[in-house]
Amino acid sequence: MTVAIAAAPVSGPTRTAILDSAREPVSAAIGKPVLFKVRQLKEADGWAFLIADMEEREGVPISYAGTSRADAAEQGFISRTYAALLHKKGDSWTVIDKAIGPTDVAWEGWAKTYKAPAGIFVP
Repeated sequence: MTVAIAAAPVSGPTRTAILDSAREPVSAAIGKPVLFKVRQLKEADGWAFLIADMEEREGVPISYAGTSRADAAEQGFISRTYAALLHKKGDSWTVIDKAIGPTDVAWEGWAKTYKAPAGIFVP
């Protein structure tokens, strides 16, 4: 029997800490700063799940031009979506898994694989 833990939207300093931690690996992978337009951010039991649209500093959708993902973007093989699963240890949030530009539900198995609360993945 699986018990779903209720997850709530995240705000305040916790939201900032999660987004800052989630931003580091995607900015490093793309090679430029990334901002998030958050579609979903939920936290429960020390786990957080984020789905966001990646944006440039000007608030426009992220451009992959000049990055290692440029060819994939030109061919339509990558989206501007970012998903991340984070876990809190002490006062820090750590990205456990991520999907940069997924075109499918890349996070489908994360609850089971990482034993994260299923409720954080529910829209």
